[in-house]
Amino acid sequence: MFGFGTTAPAPRPAASGGLGKVVGLDLNATRLQGVTSAAGRPRPLALDPAGTFDVPAALHLGGRSPRVGGAALAVARKSPHLVCANFLPQLGQATVWQADRVRLTAESALAAVFDAVRPAVAGESDCAELAVPSYLSAAQARAVGELAGKSKLPVRGTVVAALAVVAHRAAQLTGAAATEPAGRADWVVPLPRDPDGPVSVVVIDADDFALTASLLSVGPGAVDLVASGAWPRAGVRLWKERLLDAMADRCVRLCRRDPRDSADAEQALYDQLEGALDRVRAGQPVALTVRSAHWFQDLVHQSEEFDAFCLGVARPAAAGVFDMVREAGLPLPPAAVWLTHAAARLPGLAAAVHRTSPESTSVQALPPHAVAEAAAALAVRRLAGLAGRGFLDTTIPLDGPGRAPATLPKPRESRR
Repeated sequence: MFGFGTTAPAPRPAASGGLGKVVGLDLNATRLQGVTSAAGRPRPLALDPAGTFDVPAALHLGGRSPRVGGAALAVARKSPHLVCANFLPQLGQATVWQADRVRLTAESALAAVFDAVRPAVAGESDCAELAVPSYLSAAQARAVGELAGKSKLPVRGTVVAALAVVAHRAAQLTGAAATEPAGRADWVVPLPRDPDGPVSVVVIDADDFALTASLLSVGPGAVDLVASGAWPRAGVRLWKERLLDAMADRCVRLCRRDPRDSADAEQALYDQLEGALDRVRAGQPVALTVRSAHWFQDLVHQSEEFDAFCLGVARPAAAGVFDMVREAGLPLPPAAVWLTHAAARLPGLAAAVHRTSPESTSVQALPPHAVAEAAAALAVRRLAGLAGRGFLDTTIPLDGPGRAPATLPKPRESRR
């Protein structure tokens, strides 16, 4: 069994795809990501004919019909009036994105994304689970499920992403507090914990709309969501804006030219940020090229400089997360803080969380597809009748304490 023990029966054969496969989908305001799993072995699912694993939740409004994905990002800075993005938190509201021939609401934009990935998902399995951010209301989460059904996606249910990922990895928390946090010179032996009592964990995620944090309690029989918070002023878009301004200021100092004065130069710089974040996450130097029709400038930075550029966002974000944890009034500090891949690659955030977290709390980075894998595991439990129906936003029952598959990849210790 994948993810939640060994007692449940295997999933039934999929009618429209591979035998016994399930699909986990991870949706947020930035992108849609998928994992397919058979016999407990997950692998990333290419969601479009081009082989893309992450489909951007953005639409290009130029032309007769909107285009989903990379076409929108390619003009995000050059022609922002032609881009519909960050629409997920606007579900149920009157927001409209309009160009000459196209008019979209948040619902029609999300339906277009679902339509784009339907062939890949439905061709893989007839059982999928959809994980959504914790900032969505219950009504918005239900709307997501309804739109998926109208687009003929085989979604059996929706779940809060943090709740799914902790339920999937609950057995790993038993030893989490006894692991020395990387780079923590003043680490001390943690306070003893009741082996039969609940253990808490914080999951930090980030997308274009907000930085989110969820505090969850893992007991012998269930995982419960204790508290959650969202900080729109620390969303991924704000981090990128901070980096773009820092790069532009450096360029002005070097050559007295500002890339923000040229739409093409600003777009070219924006296009390089994703790769730059990956290099910063790996602790490698970052080389960027600013280019316009009449001039160019190379910019080279060390990863520590990116951290410094974002201190003004990272420190308040980490402080806000632990203010939320303290307000929950738990008797013991969290055993662990888990940062999703999207959160862990934000410059300075993991380091700020390290500095702010209690000494007994381990800080770790989850693998890139951890949420989608957890959703796939929950899809198996849906088939077995062990996880209820509809939208799961408060609790998920567990098969039993200390049960997890031996092949489950462990979170990496965050060293930033």
